[in-house]
Amino acid sequence: MKKILVLNSLFILLLSSCGNYFKNDAQDNSPTSGKLNVYYDDCLLLHVKNQIATFESQYHNVYINSTSVTEKEAIEALYKDSCKAIVISRNLSQQEVKMFASKNANPRFSIVAYSGIGLITNVTSSINKITMEQIAALLTKGLTTKDSSGIELALTAVFDGNNTSTLNFLKDSIINGENFSENCNASKNTLELLNYISTNKNAIGFFNFAWLSDVDDSLYKHFISKIKFVAVGRGDGKFSEPNQSSFKTNDYPLVRPVYLYRNTGEFSLAKGFEAFVAGPKGQTTFLKQGLLPFKQQERNVQVVMEPMNIK
Repeated sequence: MKKILVLNSLFILLLSSCGNYFKNDAQDNSPTSGKLNVYYDDCLLLHVKNQIATFESQYHNVYINSTSVTEKEAIEALYKDSCKAIVISRNLSQQEVKMFASKNANPRFSIVAYSGIGLITNVTSSINKITMEQIAALLTKGLTTKDSSGIELALTAVFDGNNTSTLNFLKDSIINGENFSENCNASKNTLELLNYISTNKNAIGFFNFAWLSDVDDSLYKHFISKIKFVAVGRGDGKFSEPNQSSFKTNDYPLVRPVYLYRNTGEFSLAKGFEAFVAGPKGQTTFLKQGLLPFKQQERNVQVVMEPMNIK
């Protein structure tokens, strides 16, 4: 009788310890179980949400809480341990790397896809293409266009927000820190930008192509009859619109990588999520939603050089 009681006690202790394995799911997790906080650049909302939903559907012991913020806020959240993973449209600056190093932290990253800065205008606008030089002039000095009567009109540049990755990229990489001209304005968000462009023909909107990359998405279907993409060229006479092909061939000048950063070890849910997004299923998800995946599945085609017997 005493042996049975001892065995029962050991069994109960074993069950208790197993049920208590993840004492804190936000920290004590595995690559396919637990809880994870992910912060991401608002411009990538549609893609990050879809990646998370697909990952959770594959692993039922996973719960990912995602937060849409600016690029800067995402990096700050990773630094302050408010989250363990972020998805943004640029790599960390040297200053930011040093900031993490001061805490003995060294965030790992994977490039998971390619998007780009898209330029759109009203579907009735006469503007169909623009060079990088003209974009810089529009942002710093102003640019004009002609209406159907030949009258010159000043163009307005409209951004997808006040502190977005799009605006920061244009300021840092296109106009090299110069001030924006008076004809530049920022909308509250991308949806407001799309609505503005759909009703104003003398404006060019700047936003992350990821918002309209999926031709099967309801947002794309709602706006595509009201707006059009502006083809961008480097000044060599060749112009391209943003899409998977122009990203792959590097014909589109405003391509941007999508980075997934994590500040965890290898045996963690953040690593598992990173591996999923950078793996076959995550990459196929990007492909289906219109972005260029970082890795593309190889296709082996075997050509048999034999005569065909056709009767």
